[in-house]
Amino acid sequence: KLSRKNYFGGKLSTKNLVRLCQENASNKRTIIVHTEDVDYTEFFPNSFLVSKSDRKKADLVVDTHYHLDAIESESYDIVLCTGLLEHVPDPQRLIDDMRRILKPNGKLIISASAVFSFHEGPENYFHFTPFSFKMLFKDWSEIEDLRGSSMPFETIGILMQRILLQCDVFPLARPFIELMARSARFFDVFITQQYDTTWKYTDDHKIDSMMPSNIQAVVRK
Repeated sequence: KLSRKNYFGGKLSTKNLVRLCQENASNKRTIIVHTEDVDYTEFFPNSFLVSKSDRKKADLVVDTHYHLDAIESESYDIVLCTGLLEHVPDPQRLIDDMRRILKPNGKLIISASAVFSFHEGPENYFHFTPFSFKMLFKDWSEIEDLRGSSMPFETIGILMQRILLQCDVFPLARPFIELMARSARFFDVFITQQYDTTWKYTDDHKIDSMMPSNIQAVVRK
């Protein structure tokens, strides 16, 4: 038990998901697909939860591949989906299904793993980049927002915390690693610009985050 003990509560990655929900909060009819790390009801009170597990009193329990055939087409204004896309073997199929569910000009709010630990295996198939998101959403009318969820040093802190969450670590070392994980993000103040390659420091290679823990997007049908 001591080799898994945490001294400071809360996942560092969760606050980025909370921010995403907070920025897009709405009273419109919303379908929540899997999202489990955030108390979404605070931001989307008129919501319908779809999950592979009924432990959160899901309104609809589906299979692990999240087939949404039971959901009527063009029936929701908003789809919220975080922490799921990397766990389905055919992400384009799920993206297309969520597009079908949305009303015209409806909005998808989504977050998926980028630079993140392998988790919930063996169903951890993909990690994403901004470029793969653009490909997945090529048939949508507009990508309103596309960004990394965290700065590089913040991501290092998130990964250090994931080591503590997913590994047996010598007990006396755990509190020191946890403190380093929580303080790593302060080094981000020294970063002035980020690029998608290390050898082309030009304007067309500038990027908002070259090492985010997750990729987040807001997309219009």
